[in-house]
Amino acid sequence: MKKVNTSTKNMSQYAGKWVAIDPQKDRIIAVGITLKDISPLVSGRVGEEQKIKAFSFKVPRKDEGPYILVFW
Repeated sequence: MKKVNTSTKNMSQYAGKWVAIDPQKDRIIAVGITLKDISPLVSGRVGEEQKIKAFSFKVPRKDEGPYILVFW
């Protein structure tokens, strides 16, 4: 995981990577190759939702559409 502090307007530079976005500041706060890389910032246990610091998002490449993450 690489910690960053950049605007979501610059998201295209992270194409193909997972980003952690701080919803209060609307800033990208971390970047990783896999979702597991940024998981310390975007995961938590039931009842501890207030401890989750960010949302996760995989930035699509130019030739790809949006990703849809499905849990089974």
